[in-house]
Amino acid sequence: MKQIVIGFLLIFVTVGNLFPHHTGSSDSPNATARFVDPFTGKREKPTNYLVMTQDYYQSTRENSHLFTTTAFAELNFFDGRFALNASVPWNYYQQRGREDAARIGKTYLGFKYQPFFDLDKPYFFVIEGSVGFPSGPDTDRFTGGNYYTGTGFIKLGYLYEKWSFVTKIGGLNPLSRPQPSNLQDNDGIPFYLRRPSATPPEPEYEFKKTTLISAYVTYYLMPEISLFSGILYRNPYNGVDYSKEKDKANPSYFTEASAGFSWNFSEKYNMSLAYRYPLQRDREYRLYQSAWTFAFSMEWGSD
Repeated sequence: MKQIVIGFLLIFVTVGNLFPHHTGSSDSPNATARFVDPFTGKREKPTNYLVMTQDYYQSTRENSHLFTTTAFAELNFFDGRFALNASVPWNYYQQRGREDAARIGKTYLGFKYQPFFDLDKPYFFVIEGSVGFPSGPDTDRFTGGNYYTGTGFIKLGYLYEKWSFVTKIGGLNPLSRPQPSNLQDNDGIPFYLRRPSATPPEPEYEFKKTTLISAYVTYYLMPEISLFSGILYRNPYNGVDYSKEKDKANPSYFTEASAGFSWNFSEKYNMSLAYRYPLQRDREYRLYQSAWTFAFSMEWGSD
């Protein structure tokens, strides 16, 4: 993992030297504050930008390492008050005792809206929402659940001298009903040509509304470089797909702490690196040992 991080740094130092550096033209953090979410690598305010996020989860519950690459694009309108966005993840499972596997995750389409306040002020209020589309029944190629999911968040941020404070409250809401597993879903035969199957088994999970609360603080060492630390709370623990099994492997909530840094190495280019640590440490039910989130983003248009 250290070699990967060092390689990324060397690449972006080289790329940064190819483009003009204007970020340091102002001594005010207002001009350069990006408000980067350490848990996702995404920007909090509506912006014209593209971000590639690489997550690495060490030792997940299935004794595998998970690599998730997410492409996220956003386009803002009305001078930065409204934006539309889309994201698509790709998951690679490095598994123990069996063959590695790769899957395409759930696709989301969403929006951001700043209804109040002067956009030049050192604070912001953003309403954010999105819809996640069914991943389909073919679990050999897709993951993320064959159902619709809605997300909604309210975000508040404040910048004071060299410090910024952001809190995010919201959650995920299932928009369709759970479907029982059917072994014929992956046989490639259209449903209208199949023989009627036996009574499908009862689902082993139920859909639950999921509450997400996060907060983080950022300190700007200089206009280009900042350090951040945050905390995340999630209830229920297993998210929308909530197992009906009431045992130690399915606790009611999940908390995670993070710390990292963000670097605006040119006026339009930014990278961030965060280390994430689940606070539930019991080996029988922790989601993963630890995680890293690396994000590289590129803006276009005027600030």
